[in-house]
Amino acid sequence: MVIDNTTKYDEIWNSVYSKLSFSPSCEYRGHSLNVAMPFHINENHSVYAIEDMTDYQLDMLSDTMRKIFIKITKEGLKIYALDWQHSAFLYDPRNLSEQRSCVVKDERYTNGEYSAYFPSFYPDGDYYFFIEENFEFGYLGHPWRQEIWIFGRDLIKEIEQVYLELGWKKLN
Repeated sequence: MVIDNTTKYDEIWNSVYSKLSFSPSCEYRGHSLNVAMPFHINENHSVYAIEDMTDYQLDMLSDTMRKIFIKITKEGLKIYALDWQHSAFLYDPRNLSEQRSCVVKDERYTNGEYSAYFPSFYPDGDYYFFIEENFEFGYLGHPWRQEIWIFGRDLIKEIEQVYLELGWKKLN
């Protein structure tokens, strides 16, 4: 489901900013410890460098993450799929039909509609986040640092089992 209600959209992003201390930046300086961190997550979390992924690993990323999300998401709960300053979705990882881009009718836009793009798990030019609706776990993609930040005990445990297969390098 596309979240196109401005109030709900703003509410979700306000939670991302406050709960994760999200501090977006368009600067790239690699994985330097001297650069301000994009998130300040108070709970246990892991950070992975993803710049060395092969085409094969990129192809398997979406399916791998979908399977992990199905395994760890409690029945009835959903996940926010967020593209910073763009589209926002609330979806069930068990329902593939909810995990796609779509056209949204909205008279405020030219031609009365706009395209809402479902984010990928590889942050290819923007911040892409996948966060359980109660913020129990999250997958945070940083495009310029080429990093994935993971929080939530169950998600960390599952990622620990596959990160090498995905071509990721553990930074934290």
